[in-house]
Amino acid sequence: MSPFPDLPLFGGYLPTSFLDWEGRVVAVVFVKGCNFRCPFCHNAPLATGMAEGLEPGPVLADLVRRKDFLDGVVISGGEPTLYPCLEELLAWVHEVAGLAVKLDTNGSNPSVLSRLLEKGLVDAAAMDVKAPWDKYEVLAGVPVDTSRIVESLEILDSLGDRLELRTTFVPHLMTVEDLVEIRRQLGSDPRWVVQLFEPNYALDPNLRETRRPERGEVISALKQVRVRG
Repeated sequence: MSPFPDLPLFGGYLPTSFLDWEGRVVAVVFVKGCNFRCPFCHNAPLATGMAEGLEPGPVLADLVRRKDFLDGVVISGGEPTLYPCLEELLAWVHEVAGLAVKLDTNGSNPSVLSRLLEKGLVDAAAMDVKAPWDKYEVLAGVPVDTSRIVESLEILDSLGDRLELRTTFVPHLMTVEDLVEIRRQLGSDPRWVVQLFEPNYALDPNLRETRRPERGEVISALKQVRVRG
């Protein structure tokens, strides 16, 4: 395998993060483009593909240079399963940089996720569960075949405690009762985390003027569920 494969431009790079993979020091590679248009998205330039491109070579060289310091690499976005050379990128991270991989995904491409897991290219994952099934289109911003989301959940379940499921609570678009319904849909899965919406960088400018969720309200309604933010 070539030391530096010829890959499409990245969307961004965070050399060091203590937050994106719990208990690990990681680098985060962001890719551009997403098939959802979540109105609350805080990575709008990446989701819309408008972020300036970043040459992969220097990023990959940095990963090799710092591989003894890092505990892994998180591939985020945007939606990574849309990245044209994702398999090649993950294989390079494993085989050349010698680092573990965590994948962030919206769960819309179960066939891609299945192939990646079958090839042993994903060590951990975080998957969004945007809303109750009957409100998915509202939170995703586009029509969604939720059966594909369910299929992705089933595929990623094989990761065990290396999987995190996460929902962003956006009070203007959903209710605490919706969170309770999501919990029911997931069978009270202990891997589920509720993230509190941060209005400042929302894709929909109207949401930037709305209130931030009340942490206590969520904790009160969802006993024994982790709340982040």
